[in-house]
Amino acid sequence: MDTIAHALKGEHRGYIGFHNRNTFVLSEKTKLFGIVGGFDFNEQVKLYAGIYGFGREDETMLIGRQDLQTDTAYRFTSTSNFSVGIDYDLLNWDRISLSLPLQVGIGKVLYEYTLIDRRTPIRTNTYRVVPLEMGMNAYYHLLPWAGLRAGLGYRLNIGKKEVRRLSSPYYNLGLSILLKPLYHDIKEALAK
Repeated sequence: MDTIAHALKGEHRGYIGFHNRNTFVLSEKTKLFGIVGGFDFNEQVKLYAGIYGFGREDETMLIGRQDLQTDTAYRFTSTSNFSVGIDYDLLNWDRISLSLPLQVGIGKVLYEYTLIDRRTPIRTNTYRVVPLEMGMNAYYHLLPWAGLRAGLGYRLNIGKKEVRRLSSPYYNLGLSILLKPLYHDIKEALAK
């Protein structure tokens, strides 16, 4: 806590980024996309806010559900939420850094039921969700403006039973590009 308090008193810079995660929704692999903005304090603590949602609606065929009054139907599941978070750099060693992200949000989960033609609606159920995410991220600096990023974590959805069953682990892996250092490197190369 002292380290975080000290970092928050230091220099800070604004940033915008993408948070993309691979996760599992009702046993189907899907992507959770997010766009975030916030402040990086002393390159040790990041405070941010963002909006998140599924990359595609999850579609499931349902057979023999008595409550839908049809033999076969489709359920489309989607979610969206607003979250705030903190990412604390736990370890920096040579070109590797490890951080602990934690975020909490509020949003909704939508279940849309249609007939087999996928166009005729049967009903729509909307539920409030409070997603809580925690995990660990690793970053490997390849260049001053690029690196490899990987993370593991768990997304716990707090709410009614229909919302809680969307809780699942997540992972991410990708290339991270820092635009400001890249811009400065290009500017210096062109000036020579």
